Amino acid sequence: MTETTTRADVLATLLGIEAGSPLAQLRARRSEATTHTQGSYDALFVAPSATRVTPAERFATALRVAALHAEPALIDHYAAQLRAAPGGAELVEPAAAGPDASGLPERLRAMLRHADLLVVRPAAATRADLAALQRAGLAAPEVVTVSQVIAFTSFEVRVFVALALLRGDERRAPAEQLGPRDATTEGFTQEQLGWTPWIGEPSVEELTDAQRAVLPGRRIESPYFRLLSLDPAVLGERTATDMGIFYTHEGLWRAERELAATVTSRVNGCIYCASVHSRNASQISKRPDDVQRLLDEGIGARLDERWRAIADLAAALTVTPPAATQKEVQRLRDLGLDDLELLDLMQSAAFFSWANRLMLTLGEPIRGA
Repeated sequence: MTETTTRADVLATLLGIEAGSPLAQLRARRSEATTHTQGSYDALFVAPSATRVTPAERFATALRVAALHAEPALIDHYAAQLRAAPGGAELVEPAAAGPDASGLPERLRAMLRHADLLVVRPAAATRADLAALQRAGLAAPEVVTVSQVIAFTSFEVRVFVALALLRGDERRAPAEQLGPRDATTEGFTQEQLGWTPWIGEPSVEELTDAQRAVLPGRRIESPYFRLLSLDPAVLGERTATDMGIFYTHEGLWRAERELAATVTSRVNGCIYCASVHSRNASQISKRPDDVQRLLDEGIGARLDERWRAIADLAAALTVTPPAATQKEVQRLRDLGLDDLELLDLMQSAAFFSWANRLMLTLGEPIRGA
């Protein structure tokens, strides 16, 4: 691996965050989220992998995701990593250009086509899209790894944007919004749903010790988490990142972190994720009618000033490329939110740009579960 790849904190390096700076101190207050965001990167791009997706394939896929998000620092980063990977130098330009570019191996072309789907139209995914990856030679574990690369990089972009905004960087909303396209606006509910995968997940009896280690408690009963355990190291870091964002003391009220997750899921059209996190937001806040109105009417639903501003920032961070600016951040500062609360809000929304892309594209919700 290259020196760039093995640096301790990729986001800090790309943003030029100096040790002891206010932004470094802020991230240290959410040390688990910070550490395991980097840990997720390492599990996907640095450490020996449980699946047969090559470093060049991983970096090429991440480069395409960064290009779709039009984020120069991450484009340059993944281009450099791809250029340094075995067999990767000749893939940099075609990978950034996308699946229709010439000079791509067919297996990688299928991965980049899947990246375009997950980034721009995740709610339009079907079982046939996973079958296309399998026809290109990817077994179920490799499908999971590629999906994690795409979804993680989508999260990483949004954390990058969030940190830049918290530092005070001026960012313009993009001239063109690519996605999400084809997101459903119907069927959202606070009812408990099930979820079924489109490719085979291991049964409880088939799990290895490494897989069991990343399936604590009742997660072992979940087809979704058993499927993700096909790449156990990535799932372990992802779970720790989730816990570091949503289950911490101080900062943003937990109900409002769940609200941000609900908003992101509503924008992306993820009925399953919205059901779980709208239910959590309702139960904690004791405001089920407001939450249901958000599900029924969409992001423009009538809300009080604070929740309206939270929803607007979460939604602006969710679209592709992210459209969040200092305008949305300042509006919440004016309402009394401090930097830790803003970090919690934006990392909660960013995480569900990861979660939605897995839920929407590896399987489908089922009612009556």
